Amino acid sequence: MARDFELGSRRGLVWTEPKHFPWIAVLLPALVGLPVLWLGISTVVEAQQNQGAWYYGLPLLVVGSAVVAAAGYFLLIALTRRQAQVWVGHYQHGVVREVAGHVPEAYSWDEIDGIRRRSTKVTNGVISATTHELWVRPREGAEITVTDGYKGNARFIDELDQAFTRVRLPQDRDRLKAGERVDCFGAHLDPAGVGYLDRRLDWREVDRVTVKQGWLEIHRHGDGKPWVRLPVEVVQNLSVFLALAAVMRQEAARNRP
Repeated sequence: MARDFELGSRRGLVWTEPKHFPWIAVLLPALVGLPVLWLGISTVVEAQQNQGAWYYGLPLLVVGSAVVAAAGYFLLIALTRRQAQVWVGHYQHGVVREVAGHVPEAYSWDEIDGIRRRSTKVTNGVISATTHELWVRPREGAEITVTDGYKGNARFIDELDQAFTRVRLPQDRDRLKAGERVDCFGAHLDPAGVGYLDRRLDWREVDRVTVKQGWLEIHRHGDGKPWVRLPVEVVQNLSVFLALAAVMRQEAARNRP
């Protein structure tokens, strides 16, 4: 698929390893429940024939039916909730995703609207770990998500982010120079300033733009608190946003009286 779409050489690959269903959860209830159910049926028939009291076998019948029903429920889960293995490849000129049993999807960088990412540090007081997530949003097609369920996702996410930024940054920089607005989903940039929803701040008023502990903060000169504070995962193409903001702030500083 990558060759057909001329995506170049592969630079990274991540994949899931679906957990196998514990079939013992089906076999054990079945092995216990079927004999109990058969014994209950036999007891009901025998009691009805000999004593006319079929309900003597009712407890065994109920227990056996319940255990067999549990086995059937677990079997249904095993057959309907099986996880398909997924591969996501990062190539020189784009991304390919393949879900087992389906036709692979291939997207060049120009066919991708943007990417979002998030790294979250989790601690329980003794040990800490960092989770990583990436969302790739094609212009057409379903969003591609890479989480910690994929092997080697942390390095993969960094390298894909860098590759996409190298392609998108010059394009968005040219758009700004042409007087266009660059929309980063949660925030936007234009030649005059930075904005979020209906709020807007002139570049001459921007003190600094930082990312801290999973938050994008835009500070205005003279303010103690951030002018706006956004979770990084709501800002599309965050690396591009930060690079463009740095350039525009420098230009505004040079032009400041």
